[in-house]
Amino acid sequence: MSYNTGHLNEERLALAINNKMYDELNNNLRNLVMHAIPKFDRNKRIKCCKAEDYIKPDIVIYQEEEIRYISVKCGTAEGVHEEKLDRFTNFLKESGFDDYTIESYLLFHFGDGTTNGTGENRLTNFQVMVKYHDRIRKLNEQFNKSKDFIKIFADRVMFQGVNPLANQADILYHGDEDFGLLMSRKQFMRHIDFKSWDFMESVVHVGPFVLRPKGRYPNREIKNDFYRFTVVVSYPRLFSDIQLISKKYNF
Repeated sequence: MSYNTGHLNEERLALAINNKMYDELNNNLRNLVMHAIPKFDRNKRIKCCKAEDYIKPDIVIYQEEEIRYISVKCGTAEGVHEEKLDRFTNFLKESGFDDYTIESYLLFHFGDGTTNGTGENRLTNFQVMVKYHDRIRKLNEQFNKSKDFIKIFADRVMFQGVNPLANQADILYHGDEDFGLLMSRKQFMRHIDFKSWDFMESVVHVGPFVLRPKGRYPNREIKNDFYRFTVVVSYPRLFSDIQLISKKYNF
């Protein structure tokens, strides 16, 4: 899913909801509005607009004093977050991870035998996972031993973003104006309390979130060095998990 397509979907959603009465909305959008604003007034128009750029919420639904921030996903795209590598490693340090754990992540990230990307022999992801198997296993253990850290990480990559002062998304909506599924942040945090992701041994992950470099360029020329110093976070089972979580936990 391209960046522009995602933004177009958000704009269409906002336009389909904004300044409409409840009865003017289709059933899908009525469901979204009812969950976003449980005490909405059917006799008053509902407002909706695009949120600011570079924060996790994509649209804002509101009616008078009731305001909800919505993060929107669509299509088959699994990516939920990107950030610069140095900012990410600082986040790990601030979260209490030791130098060995951070070094293990950097060895995985660059895949060239160094922690700064200066190596000449860049390995494929499979080769990296084989070469550093024991360190990556321990890395995953460290990343996933604390439910509190998984929740902090979830806020960073899916609801809050890197700025603690930015507006936090209340709801994640996956779909378009005609069909979609939604779950609240509260539901997702509840899910973390009861779920284990120990089975995800073949990837570097925090809970359901998979980490990788945006570009490693194994056995080929480096096309964009910025990509080598960018962390990408994806959620491979996002759509199916929303279906499960939305039914299992109270909104």
